[in-house]
Order: sequence, then structure tokens, then C-alpha cells
Amino acid sequence: MFHCTILFALKPGIAIDRVRAAREALQELIERMPGVDSLTVAHNVAADRQGYNLALFSTFESRTACEIFFRHPDYQTVWQELLAPLVDRQVTAQGDEV
Repeated sequence: MFHCTILFALKPGIAIDRVRAAREALQELIERMPGVDSLTVAHNVAADRQGYNLALFSTFESRTACEIFFRHPDYQTVWQELLAPLVDRQVTAQGDEV
């Protein structure tokens, strides 16, 4: 199993309905794309969130499946049209189980 977590710092003043639309579009991808075990989008409530207020937690069958997911045209559409316009900055962590 391969894990990927992306923390997003949203731009100020983003309406919650735009965040919901992006979240729903991301979660719909799990039903269509092979190799995705789980995908959850949540508000980051960590005490030391350093401005990163949205989190994408995902698991994949393999690192290759993760790479395919993020290059896939369906993900790229969601990213470019719904998510990227909301995001000021992001940080990614990935890894295999130890």
C-alpha cells in the first residue's frame, strides 16, 4: 500500500461551496479510477496547521498507481478547474508502509 497526503493552504475568502465542489469531484474519482484504495478530503484541524487548512489523504495499491492517478486527465481536470484556483500553496508527503 502506498500513501499520499497533500496539505493545501486555501486562498483567503474562498467560499465553502467551492471547496465542497472540489472535494466532491475528487471523491468521485475513486469510483472511476483503478488502483485507488481510499481518498478522503478533510478540513485540517491540527493545532499546528501553519495555514494548511485542507487535507487530501489517499492510499493506492502501489506507487505506480499513485503516479498514474495524479497524471490522469480526469484528475488534471479537477485540479485545474476546481482545486488549483482555490489553492495558495501545498505540500505533499508520500511513502510506502514500513
